Amino acid sequence: MELKEYWAVIRRWLWMIATITVVATLTSAFVSFKVIKPTYQATTTLLVNQRYNSQAAAVAAMYSNITANEALVQTYSDIIKSNNILDRVISIEHLPTTPTKLAGTISVTSTNQSEVISLSVKGPSIQEAAGVANTLAKVFEQRVVQLMQVQNVQIVDPATIPTNPVPISPNKKTNVAIAFILGVLVSVGIAFLIEYLDDSVRTEEQVSQIFGVSVLGVIPMMGGSSPKGQSPAQTSSDSVSM
Repeated sequence: MELKEYWAVIRRWLWMIATITVVATLTSAFVSFKVIKPTYQATTTLLVNQRYNSQAAAVAAMYSNITANEALVQTYSDIIKSNNILDRVISIEHLPTTPTKLAGTISVTSTNQSEVISLSVKGPSIQEAAGVANTLAKVFEQRVVQLMQVQNVQIVDPATIPTNPVPISPNKKTNVAIAFILGVLVSVGIAFLIEYLDDSVRTEEQVSQIFGVSVLGVIPMMGGSSPKGQSPAQTSSDSVSM
């Protein structure tokens, strides 16, 4: 197919392409703005001083700074997400959830392999996310001394509530843009699929391509409008060329 043939197919099915695209875009906008509940995230940072009460524990943590810090973050992440701590947080914050579900909203990371740990919590509101993050940090600060024999865990920056909180999801503009692009691609694909499955012959060019012969004449549709002063029979006769 040449470019003009592609364009002809698009023009022929432009109504369908526009309809599918508009419906997909409006549906995505409605779901993103009205149906999907926004999710907020609050973050608090902790400073973990790797000083231990026993010499054996200190030696065990001195193999490699990078490896030790990576292991430390993973260890603290497991402790923070343990039922022992999450049950206490749920009780303090009066959360209608379970430790397993709450653990799915928590992420623990370390920046540049440092001893500063970021504790992030997702929630349906920024108030709830910040409250859980701060309570979780305090409970962890109290319990980790007994569990890990760490002498110093301090909260550096508690989670705060910004004046104009922005949810981390859904990304409404991105969702609408993706729906628009997919609507165009899918509808154009459907149009070309219909054309591919349609074996009817509509134009002289298709006759020449299928049968490999030249078109000698064209018989117009009867009953159509005729030029002024000519009868339909005259029009049919004038339309045939040899």
